[in-house]
Amino acid sequence: MSRHLPPPVHLLALLLAAACGAGSGGDITGGNGSGADGGGGGPGGANSECQQVEPIQMATGDPADLLLVVDKSGSMDDPLQTGERKWPVMRDALTTVVEQYENGIRFGLMLYPQGDSCLAGTVGAQLAMQNAGPITGQLDSTGPDGGTPTHTTLAGARSYYGSVTSPGARYVLLATDGEPNCGDPNDDEAPTVTESIAAIGDLRGDDIMTFVLGFGGTVNNHPDTLQAMADAGGTGDYFAANSPEELAAALGAIAGEVGLPSCSFRLDRSPTDPGELTVYQDDQLVSQDPSHQSGWDWDAGTNTLTFYGADCDAILGGQTDSVTIQFGGCGEVE
Repeated sequence: MSRHLPPPVHLLALLLAAACGAGSGGDITGGNGSGADGGGGGPGGANSECQQVEPIQMATGDPADLLLVVDKSGSMDDPLQTGERKWPVMRDALTTVVEQYENGIRFGLMLYPQGDSCLAGTVGAQLAMQNAGPITGQLDSTGPDGGTPTHTTLAGARSYYGSVTSPGARYVLLATDGEPNCGDPNDDEAPTVTESIAAIGDLRGDDIMTFVLGFGGTVNNHPDTLQAMADAGGTGDYFAANSPEELAAALGAIAGEVGLPSCSFRLDRSPTDPGELTVYQDDQLVSQDPSHQSGWDWDAGTNTLTFYGADCDAILGGQTDSVTIQFGGCGEVE
């Protein structure tokens, strides 16, 4: 199935990995396509043999579709290590993220399973802009029960997308707390890991990429399964969350990656610590602010750099043409 691609990007973040000293680097093409060259303290100073440049693009144009495929199986009634039950934590975190990003993402919601069995989930809130109300209504009226028919639910998500005509990029967010099962009508626990990975691959074949979020210790004890799913979905590493704070950070990072526009940038390599990073908006140095009142901060759990306050407003308002994130020191890109 073909898909209309979004128009050319006009906001480009450049990851300057392994730059030798401040101001090192050659010509940088970013923003609206113009080069940023020359010396000075800003990004793009004198050439350095150890500079490597890797673009992180933040798509603009048509809003992306993000179908939330959320596991509500019986184990979602279990407690986290923090003592809080998983389902209320998931419900509240999803509510927060759709309310925050509903003007920049076409959200939809697919809860699974249906009822208390192994029936595949169905779309309860259609993909749409400003869709927080219908989604939160579905979440508020739902409780955990049943098995984990991930494979058939993802097949249903693919079928649903076949009727969607919006022109933006297409994504699924699979949020689950357990390995896929429901492979046998007479055995709710029969595994369907291979079938679920294949279903994610089928989505990718239709240009629908899948983010994978493991929630709670049970599923996160199976990193190979989660990573295989994420690899099939084409979105890099899977996200792991074992607390309300980690879940909120993971959902925010995913929404920030597909939102239009976004103040969050997921890095392609992890810094040793935030002090390794030098950050610019256009040619202006931006300071780190762990209080999140302004400037930027880095979240190690999601490897995401986020701008706050007036610096975020400059991105959202279109006053910033490019963002540059520069790693300190010399070395190979990991």
